[in-house]
Amino acid sequence: MPAVLYLVFNPVAGKGRARRALDRTLAFLTEHGLQHTLLTTERPGHAAELAAATPPGATVVALGGDGTVHEVVKGIVAAEGSAEGSAEPFARTLGVVPVGSGDDFAYALGIPRDDLEGALQRLLARRHALVDVGFVDDEPFVNSTGVGFDAEAAHRVRTSPKAFTGLAAYLYGVLAALGDLSPADVAVTVDGELVYQGASLLVSVQNGPRGGGNFMFAPEARNDDGALDVVVAGAFGRLGAVSVLPRLMKGQHLSHPRVHLFRGARVELSWARPQRGHADGEPLGPLACYRVRLQPRALRVVR
Repeated sequence: MPAVLYLVFNPVAGKGRARRALDRTLAFLTEHGLQHTLLTTERPGHAAELAAATPPGATVVALGGDGTVHEVVKGIVAAEGSAEGSAEPFARTLGVVPVGSGDDFAYALGIPRDDLEGALQRLLARRHALVDVGFVDDEPFVNSTGVGFDAEAAHRVRTSPKAFTGLAAYLYGVLAALGDLSPADVAVTVDGELVYQGASLLVSVQNGPRGGGNFMFAPEARNDDGALDVVVAGAFGRLGAVSVLPRLMKGQHLSHPRVHLFRGARVELSWARPQRGHADGEPLGPLACYRVRLQPRALRVVR
């Protein structure tokens, strides 16, 4: 008997995109004989609870955006544990149907956010791959964690007017965060080596190449290579931050003299004052210190 797909559906993802995609998704699964159980989230954190309650070995499909993916992974980790140094992947498998506002993890997997049929075809084919999972303190992430300006912008995106979706929502977040721009001093340690110390607009620790739906923080980042790409933006004022944004969207910012790239499996950020952070766009902090580690090839995904 074919395995059951457990669909964790977030009805508010993508400010309506997820809800509009649900009927087509269920019709496709039924038409192709894919057994499925629909689990609908009712509140923040519920997706993690639903994922954790699935049976060991289940394929859990996040039908939503990066926030839904994050919670599903968090639920898998909660159910199975995250023993540091473990060489065994989690028993549960993650599937993704990207219908959120950013869908950066789906982008890293090569799943287009505007091709619902293509994403569903992948569930039918069930080709699997193993990807790395990061942890910022005890919080898992699969795409990125960041501290500073990008986390401030993500905070504004979460509270943006409903009329703003996709790129418009992220640009709203960026412009709103610029109003309170205040770079702080940070010490960045990668694999035990101090690599940067000084004023910083943001530090983005990338497992995948993109963040914020449209910003190519680390164009060469791969989520299966056992390393994190650490992007440090130095002392930027408002005008400098605005001027570098077009380059950031194209992945051309790394040649800027105030932007630095480091790679490693362990990262520690020590800030002069507490800063807001995020894990896959979900809020963290504010904290003065963030410790990040990578668990290589820990998560099986449908790709």
